[in-house]
Amino acid sequence: LAFSPTGGILASGGEDRMVRLWDSLSGQALRVLAGHASVVLSLAFSPDGRSLASGGDDFSVRVWAPQDGALLECKVEGHPR
Repeated sequence: LAFSPTGGILASGGEDRMVRLWDSLSGQALRVLAGHASVVLSLAFSPDGRSLASGGDDFSVRVWAPQDGALLECKVEGHPR
């Protein structure tokens, strides 16, 4: 879980490989961000709230624009377990 710097958006991720954005006051779903090939393990908003990074068990880090759900960047770095 991660809260945006303003506290208005809550991001969640999990075993369904999706990142979900929620209105933290109403609990209403705002959007679903799809792209990870495995479990989403970590989430972090940038200090200005204009981007959201998600890290997954697929060895990728994806950077999203929470305002419209656009994928801004994807970096895949892997290592054997």
